[in-house]
Amino acid sequence: MNLYVYGLEADFTKAQRSSLDSNFGKVEFVKQASFDRLFQDPEPKVIALDPDITGWNISNEDIVKIPHLKAICLQTTGYEWVDGDFCRKHDIAVTNVPHYATISVAEKCIFMALALAKRYPLYLRNGGMSYAPEFIGDELYNKPTDIIGFGEIGHALAHRLDGLVGRKEICYYSHNQNDPEFHFWQFQDMLEKSEYMFITISKNPESLALFDDLSKFNHKMKVIIISNGFEEVTKRLVAKCEAGELGGVAFESDDPEILNYSYKSNIFVTPHNAHCTREALSRLFEIWTDTIISVTDSQIINQVN
Repeated sequence: MNLYVYGLEADFTKAQRSSLDSNFGKVEFVKQASFDRLFQDPEPKVIALDPDITGWNISNEDIVKIPHLKAICLQTTGYEWVDGDFCRKHDIAVTNVPHYATISVAEKCIFMALALAKRYPLYLRNGGMSYAPEFIGDELYNKPTDIIGFGEIGHALAHRLDGLVGRKEICYYSHNQNDPEFHFWQFQDMLEKSEYMFITISKNPESLALFDDLSKFNHKMKVIIISNGFEEVTKRLVAKCEAGELGGVAFESDDPEILNYSYKSNIFVTPHNAHCTREALSRLFEIWTDTIISVTDSQIINQVN
């Protein structure tokens, strides 16, 4: 079985590369987003995809043209950018890399919240100190704080907010009331009092629908968005903030026009670097390597379809 890694060989340790070599007949690293060589290879194969190389897309039209494709091993935690149902119908496993960046993402959420609390975006634009009213920040302690989505990242975030905010102020909304340590609260009941809201929920029609009506979001609320796929929600929250109807918005974007835009309000934009720590990236390549190798066995790990 052959392996095509759309990624950089230098990102793998020598031990990881050796493990790949010993488990596959051929290992080839590809640096361009072209699948032409796969179409010509008649041997059974696995492809491992880093979206920095391929972009966040591999079409069904390309997938079906790859002969004897056994698995698509994604380098990401999110897997919605590959049609898992289509692959399952064609006996192609799709895998992801879960859990590797939980701590890093939770810490990034706190960083963004502190930036909004201390009105950091305004100081960045101003270039210095000011005592104008719009520059005066807030403390996080004892402020109503809500987490939308209480999976692994939501849990990690709640525990790190505990000492900053105080547990009695931390509430969460989730489809499952799955943690007795923290307070479950209905989403609509949060909107009037919440001062810090973290969006960590997975994208799906139900989660997006929570934000169809922003009219009840109070003007003090500062919203921190770490979930992927909420770009349209983010645009509407930014517009609400610029209109003075929201206390702040923080989110990630790699769009240079957004990053360089001179906002008039408490809006903090960073690159998509929540996962980018030495520890998280080390875990990523360890899990990714183990997952790729598992395809050669009968027990595939981290399969998502």
